Amino acid sequence: MSNIPSIKIWRLAGAGLLLAGALFFLYQVRRIFTPFLLATLLAYMLKPAVQLLEKRGLKRPAAILLMYLLLLGVSLPVFFFVLPRLLSELNDFIAQLPAFTAEIESLLQGFYERYNQVRIPASVRLLIDDAIINLSSAFHEAAKHAAEFLLDLIAGVASFLLAPILAYYLLRDSEHIGRCASRLLPLQIKEDVLGLWVQLERVLTNFIHGNLLLSLLVGFMTGIGLFLIGSEYAVILAVIVGLADLIPYFGPLIGAIPVVALSLLQSKQMAFYALIVMVVVQQLEDGYLSPRILGECVSLHPLVVVFVLLAGGELWGVAGLLLGVPLAAMGRIILGFIWSRLVSS
Repeated sequence: MSNIPSIKIWRLAGAGLLLAGALFFLYQVRRIFTPFLLATLLAYMLKPAVQLLEKRGLKRPAAILLMYLLLLGVSLPVFFFVLPRLLSELNDFIAQLPAFTAEIESLLQGFYERYNQVRIPASVRLLIDDAIINLSSAFHEAAKHAAEFLLDLIAGVASFLLAPILAYYLLRDSEHIGRCASRLLPLQIKEDVLGLWVQLERVLTNFIHGNLLLSLLVGFMTGIGLFLIGSEYAVILAVIVGLADLIPYFGPLIGAIPVVALSLLQSKQMAFYALIVMVVVQQLEDGYLSPRILGECVSLHPLVVVFVLLAGGELWGVAGLLLGVPLAAMGRIILGFIWSRLVSS
């Protein structure tokens, strides 16, 4: 009997080593996760419609293929009209990037010369000089990162092509995958873990459906508005605004900055019109779209959301801004579950 505790210790140590090895392996191959993440997003988006078709009598593979055909029909205009224009605008933007940075430097230099004519205390002038230098460096870095991000987005076309195939198997075998995963759970905690998973899946589904739909609508409205006023980079800016809108609270401001900046390089009048477009889209989003689409999808206090965004951006940059809120919402559910079990025990 005295050997039983030592056997349990060795088992726990072995399980810990196995888990550490698995996590290390997954970290080493983290770059291949992109198509799987895209497939998961696609599966979550299509799952309600597939289940509805299944209730109407269609078998699941047929329902999935029908949804794929509908999605393909909606996507054809993107491939034939939007994507070529996006590539053209991207090439033009990269070609014009040196001229843009030179023009920005010229504007800053003109401002700096006029500012030098104003009598300002030396200590305050030193602070302003540092701020101007930092602003110029920040602009260069932002333009560089924006171009790299758009290039990476285009280069990731293989992931976009592989994602529907993986999503098909996720949708077709979701119940089977769930049953196999549940068999791995000990009987003592199976019911609790499955109940926890239901709560996590509900939050994740609401967040994915609400935010992706809202982001798509905001990007589409922005692109249409910029195209109507004659912007040279309507598609690129629509993509940037749509992606930025995934970030709560700060997203509209982050998306508006490149819109106004690039429009200002085209003309002051264009910048004014672009600002009007952004204000109109933002009013439509806040007053009509968000209350009806999002609701209380994550149930987090605004102060918590702001803190999570700042912390996520500090730790993981853009990825932290995009994923911080859903991860925090899921973390709140997990911590509440653990706390309730500790209190009840």
